[in-house]
Amino acid sequence: MIEVELRSFITKEKYDELIAKYNVEAQKQITYYFDTKQDFRMMKTKDYTQLWLKTGKMHEESRLERVVKVDNKYRSDLESMLELLEYNVEIKWFRTRTKISLEENAEMCIDYTVGYGYILEIEKQVSEDTKVEEAKKILEKDFDALGITVSSKEDFDNRYSDYVKNWKEYTKDVNEEEFLK
Repeated sequence: MIEVELRSFITKEKYDELIAKYNVEAQKQITYYFDTKQDFRMMKTKDYTQLWLKTGKMHEESRLERVVKVDNKYRSDLESMLELLEYNVEIKWFRTRTKISLEENAEMCIDYTVGYGYILEIEKQVSEDTKVEEAKKILEKDFDALGITVSSKEDFDNRYSDYVKNWKEYTKDVNEEEFLK
């Protein structure tokens, strides 16, 4: 599938407003970005572990995406395999995510990531390149309906670059075990 995604940095006030409006339970996630050629990650939640691979460049509006969810009973074996393959963690991402299903099979995520900020992300999966532009128009309408402007790729690239350099400092007070509870 091809993930078509638009996103925006939002204020804490807008985050709180959206969380209150949709009143959906949030999920705590720890994502490990590996230092590989492709965008390869592992995400832990209290309920499952997920691997995913995205092609293309970070923060592009559309990228091929592959996802595999694994029962947590296999988590330690999976982590051991990745370690044996010498997949080194480049950064860790401590996120609280609230997901909402929208019309036309789109999904909205209201996120807070420690040290990175508050983000609204709306995405839609499509099966063909020819459907990407149509999906973007749907997502743009969703942003317009919320009164939120899509942030530029450059804004995300700059913030991400800062996070990569400083993530250990930003997350030094986060206890991984406690975070997922």
